[in-house]
Amino acid sequence: MRNAVRNLVVLSAAVAFLSACSDKTPPATDAQYCTTVSGSLAQLNAPAIVDSIGIDETAKLYRSITSIAPLAVQKEWETMTSTLEAAASVDPKDPASVQRIADMARSSQNAAEAISDYTTRLCGITIGTPTTTVHPVVETVAP
Repeated sequence: MRNAVRNLVVLSAAVAFLSACSDKTPPATDAQYCTTVSGSLAQLNAPAIVDSIGIDETAKLYRSITSIAPLAVQKEWETMTSTLEAAASVDPKDPASVQRIADMARSSQNAAEAISDYTTRLCGITIGTPTTTVHPVVETVAP
């Protein structure tokens, strides 16, 4: 009986090891995350979403980042990906469909901010449009 249990444990460990070795997903490391986000920064900051192909490409990018995102922001990336994929199915002629997506977009704002803050801290890069300070115009009178 002991040998059977031991053999089962060894077999389970071997299966887990082989599964891990055959996984084609890159390792979810901070460096991999930063490299991926940095290399995709232009598309993340200004996605080309003008048709279904653009939506599909952006969703593919979001899914790839989600798969390697650190646990600290993985759920947030899942939220953003789900929102984007849902937006792809919106019926612009159906007010309820439009409202559902608008509500999802508003509720995903915290996830977007968490991703941006975390990525800035971890990688030193900014996802999203940085805020700019506009100095007030001071009118001068000619003498």
